[in-house]
Amino acid sequence: PHRQPLEQKLVFAGLIGLDDHIRPEVPEAIRTCSNAGITVRMVTGDDPRTAGAIAIKCGIIQEVVPGSNVMTGEEFRTRVLGSDGQIIMDEFDQIWPELRVLARSSPMDKLTLVSGLQQTQQGVPQVVAVTGDGTNDAPALKRADVGFAMGKTGTQVAQHASDIIIMDDNFASIVQAVKWGRSVYDNICKFLQFQLAVNLSACLLAVIGASILTESPLNVIQLLWVNMIMDSFASLALATEDPRPDLLTRRPYPRDQPLLSRRMLRFMLGHGLWQMIVLTFMIFGVGDVCQQGGTPDDCVPGTLNTNMVGSIRSGRPTEFDHHMLGLKVNCIPPFDPANNSSYTINTTAVGADQKVPLRPADYCKRNVANEQMPTQHYTIVFTSFVLMQLFNQINARKIHGEVDVFEGIWANRYFLIIMALEAFLQFLMVQVPGVNTAMGCVALSAEQWLLCLCIGATSLPINLVISLVRPELLPSWTVNWQPGRALDDEEGPPQERDMVPLLPLKKENPSL
Repeated sequence: PHRQPLEQKLVFAGLIGLDDHIRPEVPEAIRTCSNAGITVRMVTGDDPRTAGAIAIKCGIIQEVVPGSNVMTGEEFRTRVLGSDGQIIMDEFDQIWPELRVLARSSPMDKLTLVSGLQQTQQGVPQVVAVTGDGTNDAPALKRADVGFAMGKTGTQVAQHASDIIIMDDNFASIVQAVKWGRSVYDNICKFLQFQLAVNLSACLLAVIGASILTESPLNVIQLLWVNMIMDSFASLALATEDPRPDLLTRRPYPRDQPLLSRRMLRFMLGHGLWQMIVLTFMIFGVGDVCQQGGTPDDCVPGTLNTNMVGSIRSGRPTEFDHHMLGLKVNCIPPFDPANNSSYTINTTAVGADQKVPLRPADYCKRNVANEQMPTQHYTIVFTSFVLMQLFNQINARKIHGEVDVFEGIWANRYFLIIMALEAFLQFLMVQVPGVNTAMGCVALSAEQWLLCLCIGATSLPINLVISLVRPELLPSWTVNWQPGRALDDEEGPPQERDMVPLLPLKKENPSL
């Protein structure tokens, strides 16, 4: 009644409406997150109708379904919190798969949502990221697996509680953070699968050599060079690849995903086995066996005992070639006046000078020296082994079974420079006098280099053959991890779902 005298003869001047402006890049960023298997949820203090309208504009939801994809904080607390303040997980698991907007919520509602998502046993384990700028957001930022705080509008408390600070306060920057995070993870996996493959073949080669030949086909300095390739140079070459756009078009890794996947094991075992087959044949199937004399790389004509593959002399220990291959050794016995097979008679001499030793004075020294000298045989084995690793380094750029291992290689100049540097250093170690002596190598001909190059390049077609082997055919003990079942049968058969690390998208995915 007191307002009636005032509400008379009024003139309508206009209507003012307030619009919560949405940055133009935000809808596209949310679509990118959705394609990347990341579910975006909005927790706000706005009215449910306002929050729903904003969520539709952003692309978080298509339509408002009260009590399902849009819920108030009071309703959420009533349903998921017990009288003791603990989360009722059975009820929570019925809510969170569809929940996208939590309106009229308090900071504790945000913390409860984060805690519930981390504790849920439905689907794959969830990785929860939280954004916030206020002091009240600090508990949720601290509890989340990844906390994003705003750099411009965020308080000091929120920034200290977060893991990453968004300097431009832009949601699109979170997408960049996701892309770089996936890139770093993939680069680590690339380096790991390459290093394990090299380690496997190098260790087996050393063990076989020590067990059968009583010496390693690769000397200590050569093994140090291989170690530099698989550690220092490989880490620089494989870890410097920039993020690719397709990183945001695939599903995320679950939080219990082992770093060593079935695909990586297939790569490691396949290439390690192939390299051992090739190197074993080169060690035991190449190299002619002959009697003493000649040079470390050539046999004296007429002294050939066993004609192996190729035309170079065996670099294997003489004892192995003669005894393990069942050859008779025409060894000259040491001079013994009582043994007439150790000397000849010089009829022109008199007395003791008539007996001339058959074994020259430098016989042992000359043959022991030849045993210890570098050979072309072992140099070819060493060079082929290194070139197989260089070509396999190209294969290691892909960890998801991609056929085209050269895709994007020209965009990574660091990879190309390091590959060229490794090949150049290998050439110097073999061809430059003095350097090859220190490395235990001898210079190779152009034909021998071409042979080593062809042997090394076999890693490329073999990688295609290895990629045809289904990862689930590997023994179950190779990966001690059982991925969660898909919620929908139409998401593919188990053998497709379990091909780690590319898991199918579940009804619910890592949340942001």
